[in-house]
Amino acid sequence: MLTHSERVNFLKKTELFSELSVPSLENIADLVKEVRFSPDEMLFEEGEKGDAVYFIVEGQLKVHKSEVEIAKRGGGEFIGEMAVMDEGPRSASVSSIGNSVLLKLEVGQGEFYQALQEDIELLKNVMKVVVQRFREDMERQIQIIRQNERMMQDMTRARELQMNMLPTEDLNIKTPDGLTISASGACYPAELVGGDYYDYFLQPDEKVGIVMGDVMGHGFHSGLMVSTAKSCLHTQLRTDSSIKASMSALNDMVYSFVHGNLFMSFCHLTLDVRDRTLNFCNAGHPYPYHYHCKSRELDTLESNYCLLGVLEDQEFNPEGKSWEVGDLLVLYTDGITEAENSENQEFGEERLQQIIVDYTSLSASQLKDKIFRELNTFRQGVVQRDDTSLVVIKIGD
Repeated sequence: MLTHSERVNFLKKTELFSELSVPSLENIADLVKEVRFSPDEMLFEEGEKGDAVYFIVEGQLKVHKSEVEIAKRGGGEFIGEMAVMDEGPRSASVSSIGNSVLLKLEVGQGEFYQALQEDIELLKNVMKVVVQRFREDMERQIQIIRQNERMMQDMTRARELQMNMLPTEDLNIKTPDGLTISASGACYPAELVGGDYYDYFLQPDEKVGIVMGDVMGHGFHSGLMVSTAKSCLHTQLRTDSSIKASMSALNDMVYSFVHGNLFMSFCHLTLDVRDRTLNFCNAGHPYPYHYHCKSRELDTLESNYCLLGVLEDQEFNPEGKSWEVGDLLVLYTDGITEAENSENQEFGEERLQQIIVDYTSLSASQLKDKIFRELNTFRQGVVQRDDTSLVVIKIGD
């Protein structure tokens, strides 16, 4: 506990009271009280009434706004000086970084304002420091706004680049024996940059490749992994287009990714037009749906491998099934089935399955749009929390 003379000596060293006479300092020392804060304890939060100035005797304080650190204050500095001007709401939150010892001056006390009225030097010094701090804070806010604008511009460009990595149009092909295969997909990130990825492409020997992946989380680093995954996949396809080789290459990439806490679910399908088979491999991704036109049954393409990046050496062996004319394939990310409405109910797999079965007569593009319309209606305006992606493949005459 500081003695009265120690408080006077400390206040004399602060910027706010450095030019005051000893009698004035003694008056201020009578008004302050010593307070202590533990690590991460809040002094005050943004929006609270400003009624005190804090002087840091020991320790450090962190100034933050919307969980973003703005500044730090250490021994001999002060915080909350705008309370001297008025009792308006705090513009930021302040917490103790470690254990701290502070002197608290409650400016709402009549004694402090009386001291300002009676001591012109005190008033001049206080106003000079407060105005200087105000200018510094304004400059800091301008810099933050400029940085945020630049970051927003960068993120907008990153979104444009990522969306350009996805197919820009539907895939529509006609096989030598007269069959048509169409694929239509869409991705809606929850943030400017997302972690979902899908693609469809022609392969040698009359094969069609379809892939879908979902990086854990969303945002910049997830988007970075998505772009790296596409580059890795298409590089691998040029040398060995087999599912086994591409899944192994992607697993190695994700495992060695610089941000090691990111993993990726991934599903790779190949439609073989010649022998009418479907080969697929799934690493932790929601099972795709296969609608059989002939039997009117809907089943899942089950293949169980760990998320990409979990195991360093994971061997992938594709599964195989047959397909017939009129069949449908639907790949999706869990952002669709886990989407919630205002009553915290999930869209769910059953609802998705029912839409697929009820609207098999639609084209691939029409069914994709129908699912997203039903999803948006279900949400009832609730903000999207996860990336949502969908690919529909239809095999017709």
